[in-house]
Amino acid sequence: MPFSTDGVYNVRNVGRDLMLDLTQSSTADGNQIQGYLNDNTAAQQWVIKRQNEPGSANITVSIQTSVNGDNGNGCFATASEDSDEPVVYTRQSVLVDLVGRADDTYTMSFTLGNGDLVLSVPSANNSAVKLENYDKSSARQQWEFTRVSDLQPIGN
Repeated sequence: MPFSTDGVYNVRNVGRDLMLDLTQSSTADGNQIQGYLNDNTAAQQWVIKRQNEPGSANITVSIQTSVNGDNGNGCFATASEDSDEPVVYTRQSVLVDLVGRADDTYTMSFTLGNGDLVLSVPSANNSAVKLENYDKSSARQQWEFTRVSDLQPIGN
């Protein structure tokens, strides 16, 4: 199912068939984000909220872990624009552009810094989620979004 509205989503890497996962469900700053087998835990559920104007050609979103509630609790980012740096958990907000593909998958491009860097699981032997240079033919840079639930209003 393609991304359409704000909600809680599972995010699966198409090339590696791994879920975007908060390692050991830890929300400690600097905790590594990984690709992990689907285990249907909160560590694999992500609060996604649109950050662009309705009707815009781009889909700019914030992505936060759903650990500690479905209104989000921290985001993910990298320490630099170096593709060798793992993507880690942080409370600092980061926006991501979702670039749609014909097969209802997306590449996730960071809106700040180098626009050619996209989220990926580059290695079959190491499940670390990293940034790497965009390659339009790379399935390891394609992500599928499956809606888990709607967002609950804050305070409920």
